[in-house]
Amino acid sequence: MNNKNFKILLCLVVSLFVMFINPYKIIVVRGESMYPTLKNGQILIAKKYSQLVKGDIVIAKNDFDETIVKRITYLPGEYYYFFYSSDNIDSNYQLIYDNSYKSISDFKVGNVDKLLIESKVPINHYYITGDNKGNSDDSRRFGTVEKRDILYKVIRWM
Repeated sequence: MNNKNFKILLCLVVSLFVMFINPYKIIVVRGESMYPTLKNGQILIAKKYSQLVKGDIVIAKNDFDETIVKRITYLPGEYYYFFYSSDNIDSNYQLIYDNSYKSISDFKVGNVDKLLIESKVPINHYYITGDNKGNSDDSRRFGTVEKRDILYKVIRWM
């Protein structure tokens, strides 16, 4: 192999290597689940993460193997609470973000009882939600996501 062919081959190998190990990713937001923080069509720059904290916006895979953009609401080992309303127990649930509610009596509003459910985020899992709670398919439906399903952490948006 001559020197010119070797250089071309080396450049090709290095280029492929950089493409596959590149820690950065450009993502385009689709949908309104993160509104008003992020808008449909907005461009995000994400990076492979070393540490995740509550409040981070992440790129993850949901239970349909779709790429989604959500915010980490609860970390592994944390408790969260949600309730079912007796007026529509089959489909109406609401996550309570203020974990100070600990008594079932806090959830009686008029003649409507609400059943308080306490749950704990498993180790190596995260509870993720969209900022637009009324228009977000998130952990309130599909449960926690495993750490391995969180692909990137958003570091900047334009």
